[in-house]
Amino acid sequence: MKKNVAVAVISSFLVILSLYAVNAIIIEQQKNKQLEISTTLLHYSENLSLSLATALKEMTAQGCGNASLNHYRTLKRDNLYFDDIGFIENGKIVCTAFWGKLATPVALPSELHKTPQGFILAQFPPYGFFTGNAAIYNNVIIFTSRYAYDKFTPVTENYSLSSTTKDHGRTFFSVSPAPDKHNWRHSTLFTLTITQCSSRWDLCVIVKHYGAGLASLSSVVFIVLSAILALIGTALALFSIRLYEDRFSLERTLVRAVKSNTIGINYQPVIRIADKKIVGVEVLSRWRDANHMNVSPELFIPLIKKIGLYKTYYLNVIKKSLAEIAPLTIKHQLMVSLNVGRTEIEDGQFINLLRRECLLNNIPLSLIKIELSENAVTSAGILEEFCQELTLIGVKVSIDDFGVQNSNLARLTNLEYDEIKIDKSLVDGISEHYKQDIFVIFCDALAKMNKTLVFEGVENETQYNFIAERYPDALIQGWYFSKSLSRSDLAKMLAGLVH
Repeated sequence: MKKNVAVAVISSFLVILSLYAVNAIIIEQQKNKQLEISTTLLHYSENLSLSLATALKEMTAQGCGNASLNHYRTLKRDNLYFDDIGFIENGKIVCTAFWGKLATPVALPSELHKTPQGFILAQFPPYGFFTGNAAIYNNVIIFTSRYAYDKFTPVTENYSLSSTTKDHGRTFFSVSPAPDKHNWRHSTLFTLTITQCSSRWDLCVIVKHYGAGLASLSSVVFIVLSAILALIGTALALFSIRLYEDRFSLERTLVRAVKSNTIGINYQPVIRIADKKIVGVEVLSRWRDANHMNVSPELFIPLIKKIGLYKTYYLNVIKKSLAEIAPLTIKHQLMVSLNVGRTEIEDGQFINLLRRECLLNNIPLSLIKIELSENAVTSAGILEEFCQELTLIGVKVSIDDFGVQNSNLARLTNLEYDEIKIDKSLVDGISEHYKQDIFVIFCDALAKMNKTLVFEGVENETQYNFIAERYPDALIQGWYFSKSLSRSDLAKMLAGLVH
């Protein structure tokens, strides 16, 4: 039940999030058309303002004489979007081009707006003697035509257009869809608003697109889209929950395995090329979980570190492996290789633990080999000191994974070590002709350092023969001879019971 609720909640959230994202994408695409309309409206409004300003500033006529009225009439006739032109005395319009001298002067509106350019804007009520918008300069008033913005009305089926002063206190033009065409589409989610203001005039245009984004889709398309997103959301929710359950289950099982010391140990045989004899083994941890089957060390070891049980884990591995392998080690004089990392190198307890466990199991320290990377720790001094301590007690030191990432020959000169392990990634290059020369140059340089070479990951006869011919004193390990074995299988192989 809880899982079903979680799936429902997660999938619903993903569907809503996806719809929101799709809505944003559609709106972004629709914004181009809206921006085009907004820019056109702004340029038109600027040109209209320029015409008014030019006419007012260049006006030479004053008063209500016949010559002045005729001049007003000529100017009105030559400008399609000038509705009327008049003259003001004592705050009242006393004459206009259309009405001539008024028997009763008409007062200006009580609220006037002064622009930074020195013009005064007036807005007359819709049912008065004069209506609409007008601009005043030097006692001359020009009324703009109510039809000045008619060219924009065909695009307003889903758009709201307006032209205002920058403080939105005066509206020069405004047109919107009929109220019944908005309804739910008028919500903020489906409304795209663009505002552009003039750099020259006290003027802004506002363009709103109603029914933008998802609201512009047909009902059928919206339903199909929602259904597809719901299926995807449910699948992702189930997948996420499964991953969480597996990871959580894996962590819990791994905690039990570490604490109960049930992580298994395998041994990878190390073969001497000269006589094809097993001369050592590398200790490898293996974990088989009932639910997750065989879990790769590359997965469970980092997970052990994450949950804070790595120290317990490596203590268990050392104790269990040395106890298991001790009889075979003593009987066949096998070199036992243990991998260590940053934790073992830096905690200051590893070497004492190693000495104690070898003593308990009667394993000579000379039969122990510690494999480490020259990049295991950031401080070269710590690594050098660790290698020196191992050498002093008779433990062999092997430089592991050489040839991976930023392996550094110069750094090796400061370390005390006995062998170098060539990483599998380089051995794989033997099968590719153009990489063989690089492999030989690299390995020849290492061979001149008079250290034992160990080639990891030898998996076929071609690789073996190539290495054996050039480096007959080297050691190898890999599936060409044997995969990692349990203690019992290793014992059979050493006894010659299996090959």
